[in-house]
Amino acid sequence: DFKLEFGRLADGTVILADEISPDNCRLWQVGTDEKMDKDRFRRDLGGLTEAYAEIARRLGLTVPLDTQN
Repeated sequence: DFKLEFGRLADGTVILADEISPDNCRLWQVGTDEKMDKDRFRRDLGGLTEAYAEIARRLGLTVPLDTQN
């Protein structure tokens, strides 16, 4: 599941005022229920960078892992 925040302009146009990212979604691996979202950080499960990189890969995005930080 995920949350979205919307706003309305003066002319009545509805706008999306939030991002869609692992930071505001709860994502689990089907079959294993492995957490792939910010709950990895909250629950100190480790592998947050790798989980986010895997989500990006599945979306067809190329994101280099920064091993320095």
